[in-house]
Amino acid sequence: MDKVYVTKFQPDWDFQPATEYGEVVFLTEHEMKPEPTVGAYNDLIVKELRDGLADYLPGHDYVVLTASATNNFKVANILYAKGGRHNILRWNGRSRHYDLFKL
Repeated sequence: MDKVYVTKFQPDWDFQPATEYGEVVFLTEHEMKPEPTVGAYNDLIVKELRDGLADYLPGHDYVVLTASATNNFKVANILYAKGGRHNILRWNGRSRHYDLFKL
């Protein structure tokens, strides 16, 4: 079954429409913090993102970007390293479904 990787869990959002594309997987519940951070806080989030995307298949699975630009930038970096084209889903509030972008 295809998977839909959501960059950050948002408790007030309904991700049910994303299940049209596959099983929803949340990568993290956290946001990166600006420097200087306490300990290796951002490193732990990056590890969560990398581990969460370990089984991601470019061109097969999907990604929903929900976090801040810093988290999404790191996810994009991880996807780029995997190569290929990626299925990005963006919520369309007017039509109430996800629009697909193949990038």
